[in-house]
Amino acid sequence: MKNSLLLVCDKWVRVLYNALSHLVFPCCCTHCHKLLDKRTIFCDSCQHMIRPIVSSSIQLTETRSMKVIAVSAYADPIRPLILAKRRSDKRAGSLLGHLICDLTIFPTIPADYIVPVPLHWSRYTRRGFNQAEEIAKVLARKKGTPLAKLLKRIKKTEFQAGLSAQQRTFNVQEAFELIECDIDRYKNKHIILVDDLLTTGSTVKAAAKVLLQVKPASITIVVAARVV
Repeated sequence: MKNSLLLVCDKWVRVLYNALSHLVFPCCCTHCHKLLDKRTIFCDSCQHMIRPIVSSSIQLTETRSMKVIAVSAYADPIRPLILAKRRSDKRAGSLLGHLICDLTIFPTIPADYIVPVPLHWSRYTRRGFNQAEEIAKVLARKKGTPLAKLLKRIKKTEFQAGLSAQQRTFNVQEAFELIECDIDRYKNKHIILVDDLLTTGSTVKAAAKVLLQVKPASITIVVAARVV
């Protein structure tokens, strides 16, 4: 009887807390800022703006390719969330992670480890967080899969934006290395490599080539958006 009473009290405390939170901090659409009557990322109108995109693939070696999964093309309303990292909006990464879980086939694909594409330490220090890692944290939690920081960015690269495809490839050449780890733990495992945006694929391809050292069964690229 006592336990049942505690469960009922706990339920009503949570209901009251959610109601007061919504009253004090009303939910609004992340894109158009319209007030909402429930806690969602976008209002119905902005949600309908999302342009779903089919999975694609990237050829990694002559014998291996990687599936690429994305929520949408690089356009509104996803685009502003990706660019929010420039103003140090850490919450945007979490929202992108939830969108990937809700709007892609990510929940159904095999995954033993979630690996974020790392930032160079200098850029991480300036920004204070890594958006790819914030996305990966959500994916790992939702999937019940370990987050594995297997990669280190050892080269301070230029921003990829504004570079040609050839320049992008050269820019990230030898930019990553494998962090010392028990390689046998990851051998024949399914690895999800996470980034926020895919344009030419140069960055994820450079990172994935380093991950081949652990001899995974597969590497799948998961991003919030990709340029088409």
